[in-house]
Amino acid sequence: MKVSEIMTKKVEVIKDNELVTKARAIMRDKGYRAMPVVDRNNKMVGIIGRGDVLHITSVKSNLLVKGMMRHTVVGFEDECLNAIAKRMIDNSIKQIVIVDKKDQNKFLGVVSALDILSAYVNEEYISKVDTVEKIMKDTLYCTEEDELSRIGKMMLAADLTGMPVIKAEGKNKKVVVGFVTYGDLISGGYRISEESGKQRKTKIKNVMKAIAKYVTVNERVNNVAKLMVKNRILRIPVVDNEKNKNLEGIVDIEEMLRAYL
Repeated sequence: MKVSEIMTKKVEVIKDNELVTKARAIMRDKGYRAMPVVDRNNKMVGIIGRGDVLHITSVKSNLLVKGMMRHTVVGFEDECLNAIAKRMIDNSIKQIVIVDKKDQNKFLGVVSALDILSAYVNEEYISKVDTVEKIMKDTLYCTEEDELSRIGKMMLAADLTGMPVIKAEGKNKKVVVGFVTYGDLISGGYRISEESGKQRKTKIKNVMKAIAKYVTVNERVNNVAKLMVKNRILRIPVVDNEKNKNLEGIVDIEEMLRAYL
């Protein structure tokens, strides 16, 4: 399957001389995870994501998009999905901008890691790894009573788009009770700097999704892929079993793509 078959062609872009606060507002209102950045001549110059705009500490910041954007990793319409998936993994990114082969400043569309995983699911690709236990990894986590400012900084420092929320019950038992993401912070209008006044005291329990999606360690990778695609999520907690829901690790979109290559 080629990139041209799954890429999103009608993508809202933002100019590099716009305010970052405008990019954040668009992401909040429309649920975008990232936006391509163009210059005044509509030439592709970068990309800005949720993690980038969350560094802004003030509602009235004068910082421009060009000061926070990242340079893009690009792909082409005629490339196969596996090649794009590998490029995402190698560069630790979740979106690739598709450009014209003859003019790489000409923007054609975007392909996300979820787009590729969706294609694998829809085309009934079979993962080369059987159970999620073999691809999960350790993860940071927080509790309902943790302060948003501290956890937000942890997420940004570790480049985590989401973090499990646990309730400690006895020795070494971490029961998954929720999940908090960049999207939750942006949609709720939260800022995570020490300069954010009263919001320094905001608790994770006021921001998180109270019912988290999770899978057990023996779940099939193909089933996890279907769950992530259906719910449009990039990270999912792994628990020991349905009864205990004790946190064992996490699986994110990068490990999922790698399992199919």
